Amino acid sequence: MMSSILIFHICAGAIGLLAGYVVIFIKKGQVGHKYLGRVYVVCMLSLGLSGTYIAVFREVPLSILNGLVLCYFVLSSLNTIWQAPKRINYLDKLLFAFVTFIILGFVWYGYQATQAEGGKLGGFGVEAYIVFGSVMLCCCIGDYRNLNQGGSVGNSRLVRHLWRMFFPLFMSTAAFFLGQARLLPDPLQKTEILLAPVLLVILSGIYWVFKVPRYGFKPR
Repeated sequence: MMSSILIFHICAGAIGLLAGYVVIFIKKGQVGHKYLGRVYVVCMLSLGLSGTYIAVFREVPLSILNGLVLCYFVLSSLNTIWQAPKRINYLDKLLFAFVTFIILGFVWYGYQATQAEGGKLGGFGVEAYIVFGSVMLCCCIGDYRNLNQGGSVGNSRLVRHLWRMFFPLFMSTAAFFLGQARLLPDPLQKTEILLAPVLLVILSGIYWVFKVPRYGFKPR
């Protein structure tokens, strides 16, 4: 059972990464972007859920939470762009509650890490919980503002959609090329090679966040 889920997890991640990389280079709002985006979304949700399931059995709290983080980012990004500007719906409220729950998880497990022998919980120190917890706190603040303002509009809406789609790609790329570097062939285990795809995602994300709001695209 677990081996089947692990294979599913790996396949979802591989297809999601490939779809995400292709989406980086195609024009936003076009047919290719639309359909590849759907593949990316399905794969990232599958990756997040299966990763959380696996992490529960392996007792790795950080991975449990980060699987949920992937799902949160993808769902909040989709919900932003699929509904009309300056609108909020029940999913906005559910996602706000969800991200609050995730933050509490990071706080709790971060505290547990400080009390654990060697200062690590599931192989990770408190610093990892602080970093990801801080990112989610920023998201929580953004969600609160979005709810308080009755939804986003214009450039802020596009930026919210874009960076929340790019962050799961960044997480997955870093997890594969940096976190699983030992599984790659020896010639590929060079720092410059491992960092290249991660930097590609970061720089591409910055590029599109600045370009798309300026020129716009048809979101549906």
